[in-house]
Amino acid sequence: MPGEPGEGTRPRVIGTAWGDPRSVRTYSGVPAPLFAELERTGSLVATADADLTRRSDVLRGLVDWRRSFEARRPRRSAVWRYLPENIELLSRRFASVERSLPAHDSVLQFGVGGVPDDEVVLVSHVEIPVRTAVTTDVFARSYGFDRLADPVIERAIEGERWFLERSALVWTNTPWTAELLAAEGVEPGRLRVFPPACAGTDPGEIQRDWDGLRILFIGKDWERKGGSLLLEAFRLVLRSRPDATLTIIGCSPPVREPGVRVLGFLDRDRPGDATVLHEEMAAATVFCMPSYWESTGLVYLEAALYGLPLVMLAGQGREHVFPSDMAIHLDEGSVDDLADALVDLGADGGRAAALGRAGRQRVLADHTLPAVAARVASWLGEARDCSS
Repeated sequence: MPGEPGEGTRPRVIGTAWGDPRSVRTYSGVPAPLFAELERTGSLVATADADLTRRSDVLRGLVDWRRSFEARRPRRSAVWRYLPENIELLSRRFASVERSLPAHDSVLQFGVGGVPDDEVVLVSHVEIPVRTAVTTDVFARSYGFDRLADPVIERAIEGERWFLERSALVWTNTPWTAELLAAEGVEPGRLRVFPPACAGTDPGEIQRDWDGLRILFIGKDWERKGGSLLLEAFRLVLRSRPDATLTIIGCSPPVREPGVRVLGFLDRDRPGDATVLHEEMAAATVFCMPSYWESTGLVYLEAALYGLPLVMLAGQGREHVFPSDMAIHLDEGSVDDLADALVDLGADGGRAAALGRAGRQRVLADHTLPAVAARVASWLGEARDCSS
């Protein structure tokens, strides 16, 4: 239920996400560690799952039958929770959940869904607006926003705009996404722009032999993350650097080629897998994930924390999050350009070390969980005090 703290007191926050808010599988693993840190510092009083759908919602269009048929398993409609009537439905359901939660004055919500009681301040995290989701092919295909009827899209945009209007502050990751949200009517004064925290444990300074070229790729979606592009580039790299290696983690493409190791998915919550991840991060000399689409790319932050230089495609504002003193940005997905960038970096150990050093310093200064949690807590307090 809502609380009435005085100005300047610590906000009492309910953390919500579309999915289990304590799971590292929800929302790219962003909410869980942040909520844990806010709880440790005394701001978070409880969490709640914003996904309050029920079996009966199948009758309200919850299931995307076309995608379910193609996947041969049930798949939800990507836009269902954005539709105005469903936001109202989810809001009513959340109201009943709120009554069972500890006293609170704020809700920090990841993703669009129901909204809290009018007396409670809503601060929402939104990656990109629906309009962009349906018009960006690589995102639309990956997340089910493709092949939607125009009337459905317009209703989803309408619902999302209402949700954004209800949010006292809207947190997004990059200046690029902030511009998109501003185009949907979010005033600049309500936007807060900063990437999520790096939840990885600091490994300390890593001593490396920079003479080798050991490329590390980590990503679950081989195609969207640019895995095929990297593999083609690596074949060119081997022509001038036959000693180069490429290690693939997170997915298992059918690749059996010289210099390439495929380790597949590794779960950092399992001690053995966590050890392998640490060893591979420490052994690599460059992290390359030439992803065509990333809201931010937390794995870039984790690699930078290990002191690795980054090679990526520019886009979605990544060049602002990972500036040129820590990363190499390629404007296009050119195989030749990517190969040249990797070869050049492998030939200049001093430059690689400098990029890695700058990246590590940046993460330690601005992107640790305590630093980001303190920033978010200040936004929550600001929003609450302004609304009181």
